[in-house]
Amino acid sequence: MFTSVDSNRKKLERPFKENVQFPQSLENSIIKDSKYGIANQIDNLLSQNDEYTRLQLKVFGITFIVSILVASLTGIFLGFTFGFSIFIGAIAGIFYLRLLAKSVGKLGKESSGVSKLQLLVPVCLFIFASKLGSINILPAMIGFFIYKPSLIFYFSRS
Repeated sequence: MFTSVDSNRKKLERPFKENVQFPQSLENSIIKDSKYGIANQIDNLLSQNDEYTRLQLKVFGITFIVSILVASLTGIFLGFTFGFSIFIGAIAGIFYLRLLAKSVGKLGKESSGVSKLQLLVPVCLFIFASKLGSINILPAMIGFFIYKPSLIFYFSRS
């Protein structure tokens, strides 16, 4: 039951599952899914080998790099609040782009149209920025649209 440490050997010794009982609630599949859900999604995204998934990852990466660059430059030259607002908006833009890509990926297979769920992201960003005093609305909306120059950059170089 107790953990003992031998200071001479610097090794942690603990009895292996002796008198250890886990509650039944920990074995619940919902908890396992929520615990490993994000890791499984990232692993599934990285393990897929199709061209559309690689395109998504490249565009998300370029967008994230451009958003960090723009947010840090505006944070240095225009102030921390302005740069932070742009970064929050850019993260919302990446989330919007991910939802849009997921919806487009389901076209033809599971659905016949693009979902409107991603339209909630700019609305929520606007409400969040208006209610929270540390984020300005205009820079957050400018940051939200950083994904567009990233897309233009990616597709113009090929």
